[in-house]
Amino acid sequence: MLRFFRQIRQRLLNDNKFSKYLLYAVGEILLVVIGILIALQVNNWNEVRKAGQVELSLLEELKADLEYSKKELQEASEANKEYLEGYRLIHSYIEEDRAYNAVLDSAFTNLDVWSQPYLSTMTYETIKTKGIDLIQNDSLKKQIVEVYNLHIQSLMDDMVKWEWSFSQNTTQRMMVQHVRRNIDNPYVARPNDFERLKKDDEFKNFLSILIVVRNDNVDYTTWTREAIEDLIRQINKELQSRKTD
Repeated sequence: MLRFFRQIRQRLLNDNKFSKYLLYAVGEILLVVIGILIALQVNNWNEVRKAGQVELSLLEELKADLEYSKKELQEASEANKEYLEGYRLIHSYIEEDRAYNAVLDSAFTNLDVWSQPYLSTMTYETIKTKGIDLIQNDSLKKQIVEVYNLHIQSLMDDMVKWEWSFSQNTTQRMMVQHVRRNIDNPYVARPNDFERLKKDDEFKNFLSILIVVRNDNVDYTTWTREAIEDLIRQINKELQSRKTD
C-alpha cells in the first residue's frame, strides 16, 4: 500500500503537477490523522470496556463481602440481645430484692462477654486502591463510601473499642470481686454473695452502665446492618441494569 502511494506521488512530481500533488499530500495527511484518531478511539473504547468489566467484577465481590458482613452483624446482634436480657434479669432481681435463682447463672456467666462481628473490608480497600471513581454511578459510589467510612467505621472504632475498654477497665474488676466461675465447668458462674451484691452501689452502677453500653451496641449493629442491606439492594440494581444494557 505504501509503495502504491509513493508511485502516485512520484508520477505527479514527474508530470509537474505540483498543485495536484499538494492536494494529494494534504489528503494523505488527513487520511493518516483520521486513521490515528480512529485507532485512539478504538483504544479508548477498549479501555472503557475493560474498566467497566473491572467495576462489575468488584461490585460482585463487594456484594459478597457485604452479604458476609450482614450475616455476621445479625448473629452478633442476636447474641448481644441474649446477653442483654440476662443483664436485665439480674437488674430486676436486684431491684425487686428477690432471692438468687439458678436462672441467673447464665447471666452472670456472660457478664464479661459480648459478640463482635467480623466485617470484611478487603474489596472496599481494593476499590480505594484502584480509585473510587472506578464506580460510575455517583449515587452508588457515595453510598458505598458512607457505609464503610461512617457506619462500619463508627461501629468498629467507637462501639467495639468502647466495649473492649469498659470490659478491661471495669467488667473484669467486677467479675474478680463478686463472681466465681465453676472450675469444673467454666461456662457456669455465680456471685459469691448475691444478698451482699444487691446492696453494692458500685456493682449496681456498673450493671446499669453495662446495660446501656450493650443496648447501644445492639442499636449500632442494627443501624449498620440496615445500611448494608440497602447498599446490597442498590448494588443488585446496578448490576442488573448494566447487564441489560
